Amino acid sequence: MSIVLKHFFSVINAKTLIVIAAACITTFICTEMEFYYNVPTDLIGIAIVFPIVFSINAAYSRREKALEHYSLFKASALSIRYAHMHWIDENSKENRQGKKINGDEHVNRIDKIYKELFENLYKYLHSLTPNPETYDNIIKLLGDISLSNEKIRPFIIDTENSRLQNNLRFMALGLENIINIKNYRTPNSLRAYTKVFLNIFPIIFGPFFAHIATDKGIEFGIAIAIIYSLVLTILDNIQEDLEDPFDGVGTDDIKLNFPTMLGPSTVQN
Repeated sequence: MSIVLKHFFSVINAKTLIVIAAACITTFICTEMEFYYNVPTDLIGIAIVFPIVFSINAAYSRREKALEHYSLFKASALSIRYAHMHWIDENSKENRQGKKINGDEHVNRIDKIYKELFENLYKYLHSLTPNPETYDNIIKLLGDISLSNEKIRPFIIDTENSRLQNNLRFMALGLENIINIKNYRTPNSLRAYTKVFLNIFPIIFGPFFAHIATDKGIEFGIAIAIIYSLVLTILDNIQEDLEDPFDGVGTDDIKLNFPTMLGPSTVQN
C-alpha cells in the first residue's frame, strides 16, 4: 500500500497545487458574484481528457518500443563479447595460421570499448538536451567495435564472422531507434493544445463548480473543483513522465542499468 501511495504522490507537483488553488478561488469568486451556469461535462472529455489520454497512450507505446530496442542493443553487445571470449581457442593459444595469441587481450579490448560506449550512451540518454558530440563519440565507438571484430576474424570461421557482423548491425539499429525515441516525441502542437486548455480549465469551469456550490453547498462545490483539477493534472503529469523514458524523472522510466562487464555499476538511474 505504501508503494501505491508513493507512486500516487509522485505525480502530484506544484502545477497540480496551482491548478487546484485556481479552481477553488474561481469557484469561490463565482459563487460570491452569483455567476454560475451548468457547463456540459462532455466538454471536459472532448477538450482535455481525450487529448491527454491519447498522448499518454502514444508515450507509453514509445516507452515499450524503447525497451525492446534497448534490450536488443544490450543483447547484441553481450553476444559480441562472448565471441571475443569463447570463439578463440584458449587451450592451444594459437590460431589456424600457427601464430601465438593471447585470449585475454581481445576480451580486455572489447570491455574497454564497452565501458566508454555505455558511459556515453548513459550521458546522452539521461540528458535533457543531448550533446551532438556525445552522439558522435557513440558512433566512433561502434566503429571501434567493428575494428575489434576484425582482429578476431583470423581465429573464427566465416559463418561465425557473419554472426558477429549481424550483432554489430543489431547494435547500430537498436541505437538509432533508441535515439530517435529520445529526440522525437509527442507532437508539440498536441501538447501545447492540452497545456492551454488545462491552464484555462479553472476559469472555464469555475461557474460550473459555482453552480454545484449553490445547489449542494460551497464545501461540495470546492470538493468537486479539487477532484476535477487533481484528475486532470495527474493525467498530464503522467504523460510528462512518460514523454522521455530515459530522463530518470518518474517511476516508470527505463532504468539504465548495465551489466558489470558492459560498463561501470555506478552508471544507473
